Amino acid sequence: MKIAGMNITFKHYPFQYFLDCMDRLGISSIELWAGEPHLYVYRNLLSNLKEIKREVKSRNMEIVCYTPEQCIYPFNLAASDPHWRKTSIDYFIENLHAAAEVETNMMLITSGIGDFSVSQEESWKFASDSIYQITKTAEQEGIALALEPLTKFESNLIIDTPGLKKMIEEIQSPSLKGMIDTVAMHLAGETPDDYFSQLSELSHFHLIDGDGETDSHLALDDGSLRWREYVKSLQYHQYDGACTLEIMGAGYYQNPQDAVKKSLEKLNEFGIV
Repeated sequence: MKIAGMNITFKHYPFQYFLDCMDRLGISSIELWAGEPHLYVYRNLLSNLKEIKREVKSRNMEIVCYTPEQCIYPFNLAASDPHWRKTSIDYFIENLHAAAEVETNMMLITSGIGDFSVSQEESWKFASDSIYQITKTAEQEGIALALEPLTKFESNLIIDTPGLKKMIEEIQSPSLKGMIDTVAMHLAGETPDDYFSQLSELSHFHLIDGDGETDSHLALDDGSLRWREYVKSLQYHQYDGACTLEIMGAGYYQNPQDAVKKSLEKLNEFGIV
């Protein structure tokens, strides 16, 4: 099991500062958040990718997952408007090519959110068709797509294990795999055991604490989630992928290294840091 840092926590600092902090903390696995100001596929992409590759390799680090910003930016794979949906599909495909360029083998995607003016069934079809089209490019690039359930505050589509399993079985692509976000998982009333019992493979894991009521992504022990039990479940099931500390929020952005460091100290008791 690898512990990964994520630059979204450092979005108000230069990308190089983020890497320097990870180096100081002994973290060599990176989940690359592709959002401004660090990386955006529609701004100076090639030079930015080259710089990121150079900086990562110079520190002997690896990018274990590439995560395009998809909750704030105007892209939605489940949108009813066909032009918006096509623009969103193109955005993810552009990011797939960028993921291949930085030599990672995984990219994170979500279902998007269905328009409330149409039925959930219709929105599901839009999302399913969009994800299916993206899997074709992922298969060509040799990149796994980690499909992340969102919280009930962020989506009305894939928010739990049954929804995740349904989409994976519906699309039937070898590139499409399930993953866990501990905040979404808790809000759905689930545990890692539910994922391991229903999915044939778990590709990725977002390990964060939460307040148990909102979609807050907190540093470990800053909330009320039973994250230690989650880690024990991963160890029991011999999960050997990455666990990303996806810490977000205004309370962390000024001193992001401290938030990551404190979480690492909490993980010391499991012998995985």
